Amino acid sequence: MRPEFRIFLCFTLFIVTAQASLFKLAPKARRAYQTLQSRYTSYSAVSANLAKCACGYYIPETKQTFTHHVVLNPSTFTSSDLATALSRQGWIISGWEQTSSPKNILYTPSNLKYNPSSKALELTVSGGSSSRSSIPSAEISTIMSKILYGSFRFNVKVSSVAGACSGLFFYKDDNHEIDIEILTSHIHNTTTQKDGIPKPGVQLSVQPLTETQALKNYKVVPFDGNFDPTKGYHEYRFDWLKSGVKYTVDGNAYGSYTRFIPKTAGSILINNWSNGDPYWSAGPPTKDSTLSIRSVDLYFNTTDTTAIATWKAACKKAAYKKVCNVPKSKSG
Repeated sequence: MRPEFRIFLCFTLFIVTAQASLFKLAPKARRAYQTLQSRYTSYSAVSANLAKCACGYYIPETKQTFTHHVVLNPSTFTSSDLATALSRQGWIISGWEQTSSPKNILYTPSNLKYNPSSKALELTVSGGSSSRSSIPSAEISTIMSKILYGSFRFNVKVSSVAGACSGLFFYKDDNHEIDIEILTSHIHNTTTQKDGIPKPGVQLSVQPLTETQALKNYKVVPFDGNFDPTKGYHEYRFDWLKSGVKYTVDGNAYGSYTRFIPKTAGSILINNWSNGDPYWSAGPPTKDSTLSIRSVDLYFNTTDTTAIATWKAACKKAAYKKVCNVPKSKSG
């Protein structure tokens, strides 16, 4: 063990236990930790608190320290060019058409706007005729595409206009995906549902790891009267570790999975879309249906070797002492 590690070992036990292999400690000093994941960029997207949090971000509920932090804070946008403002915080706007049925989904940059009154980023599914062949929708994703494990928090307000699906999720491909979705057509529906139509509530799923595997990780948590997703902002969160995925809403446990957990790096996405499918998004909406984002906080690791080297160098320069404790989830 190098001398500098001995000096700071007593002060940084929780750093060491979370990141032991990075410092190449003797086996007896190691404990389970999450492999580092994410793509480092020159953007200010990497936490604005990078200097004081050079050795990472400790999440008390998970007992894990993660190396990277990307935020989305629309109230601090300093550019009138939305694409530029988002890229500075580590996000990119989607612009493509997804083949779907019965309608295509058209992710349109112009359907993304900053609302200076509410200081929120708005992702809109355009209202209009049901005869449209494609439905203008909106989506953003992290610039970093090698995210693996972390704590992901989204402070959002969902539209009360029926016919859209609001998604907050990790995505590598259709077999490596962790979802939080709210279907605006199925929020206040208390009538008997037809076969195959989702029940009202937060739709939580971890997609199957193979195409032939039956989906095992899916549940709907009903809105229990404690909150209405269309009234005010609420924090939707998932913690993704090697051991499983745990969901919370406003700090309250909403379910967990321990089987078929993705172990492949990918991106975090937020979208609001419709394809007119009566068995999921329903719609399309007859008027604009907007998902409003007040803030997003992503604490995570990366597989990018350059990012790992940069993080190690910054932590060494900080004398292995600068780890930030992350507050628990917000309560609404």
